[in-house]
Amino acid sequence: MMTHLFPGVLKRAIWLLVLGIGAAAVAGTAPLPFESGSLEKILDSRAGKPFLLVMWSLECPPCRKEMDLLAEMRHQHPKLDVVLVSTDEMERADQVAAAVKGHGLEKTESWLFAGPAQRLRYEIDPDWYGEMPRSYFYDANHERAAVSGALEEAQIQAWLEHVHP
Repeated sequence: MMTHLFPGVLKRAIWLLVLGIGAAAVAGTAPLPFESGSLEKILDSRAGKPFLLVMWSLECPPCRKEMDLLAEMRHQHPKLDVVLVSTDEMERADQVAAAVKGHGLEKTESWLFAGPAQRLRYEIDPDWYGEMPRSYFYDANHERAAVSGALEEAQIQAWLEHVHP
């Protein structure tokens, strides 16, 4: 009797796995947990390469407009490397993933604060007090320029011309 039951159970388990994988693909990729040391990981993975670090939140209307601009700029400039870091709570990971996907940035590396926001903000930049959007233009030597407020196309274009002549 067990031999007849096992194939049915196995078949159902496989279908549940397939459905789970499909649901994850539809929802988008979950953001990585941004915790102490995550900025170093981001920098290490981009050694010798310029990139744009963008801090944002679900509660920030200018951030949404900026994400639309970033999606458009990435489409126009495939070399534009963007890293998104949401300052929202880990409990909102599904909403963050949906927002990233909704703005056409699902193929963009995305992180989400996974610890005390004040400590993580300080680790990113001791001079940053939480205003958003907040972006950091990193050159190939990882010297950076911070920008508070929504980015404009001209800023990104000028930086791209500087780092990718």
